[in-house]
Amino acid sequence: MTIRSTKLTAVFSLFAAVLAVGMSLPERQASAQVKAVPREGVAFNDTVTQRVKIESVDPESRTVAFTSTTGQLVILPVTDSVTNLAAIEDNSMANVTYTEVITMLNLRQKGPGSQLARRDQMDTKPNATDVEAGRFTLTVVGVDLAKNTVSVIDGRGGAVRTYAANTIAKQDMLKKIKVGDVVIGMTTPLLVTAIAPAR
Repeated sequence: MTIRSTKLTAVFSLFAAVLAVGMSLPERQASAQVKAVPREGVAFNDTVTQRVKIESVDPESRTVAFTSTTGQLVILPVTDSVTNLAAIEDNSMANVTYTEVITMLNLRQKGPGSQLARRDQMDTKPNATDVEAGRFTLTVVGVDLAKNTVSVIDGRGGAVRTYAANTIAKQDMLKKIKVGDVVIGMTTPLLVTAIAPAR
């Protein structure tokens, strides 16, 4: 009986000691336990003209909704300089010029799942989520450090676009990439500056 009570006392003592040590340790926040890998990115302003399908036009609120050539549904305000908004019909084709911000994110991320993430991003057939978010891949086809420019082509094809690195952050990015690199592009459409029915 004494041996059993001694063992029981020892177990309770050990349990109490573990509790005391656990309470004395500083509490770790969830953010300290899982550290996200930062993804560097730089943004470039751009103006795009596309032949698109007009979904709807609202002359009162001066907004237009259209499906871009990539399949992304875009809803944008229209500048006051556009005076023919009422003449644009729903479900028609139109040439739309709009401003956007292109953000280039690197693919040199590390950690679990990074290879899968890169493989997904470089898929030539983007998934619906990527299309909705305006996310796509760009292949670097030229880097000119003397002129501080980078030239890229969309992974889906199209024209080569050249962007000027006019800030220190952008110029620093140029030094880290080379021709042939694949980067993630993110588009943020801003404002329609011109619209005309497509002929």
